[in-house]
Amino acid sequence: MSVLSTHILNTSNGLPVEGVKVTYRAHGTIVASAVTNSDGRVGDLLIGKVLTAGSHTLTFEVGAYFSAQEQESFFQEINVDFVVIDVNRNYHIPLLLSPFSFTTYRGS
Repeated sequence: MSVLSTHILNTSNGLPVEGVKVTYRAHGTIVASAVTNSDGRVGDLLIGKVLTAGSHTLTFEVGAYFSAQEQESFFQEINVDFVVIDVNRNYHIPLLLSPFSFTTYRGS
C-alpha cells in the first residue's frame, strides 16, 4: 500500500514548521487533512485509503503559522499540484518555506 507524506521546513530559520493544516485532494475532491507535528511532518495522508492515478493537490495553510510567528508573509495558502502515475510507489512532497518564497520537490 502506498504512502503519501509531507514535511515543511522554514528555510529562514532552519526549523520544522509545526501546526500547519495540510489538505489532500484527489481529482478535486478532498480526501484527507492533517496538521504537521512538532517535526513539521505528516506521516501519511492516505490513512489506509488507496492512491489513485491522476491529478492530486496538497494545500498548505501557512498564513496562520506566519501570523503566530509575528512574521509578514506573502502566502496564505500554497497549493502543490502533482500527478500520480505509479500507484504502487510512495510519494513524499516536502515544502521548503520562507515568508516570500517556497520550493517543493518529489522526495523519497
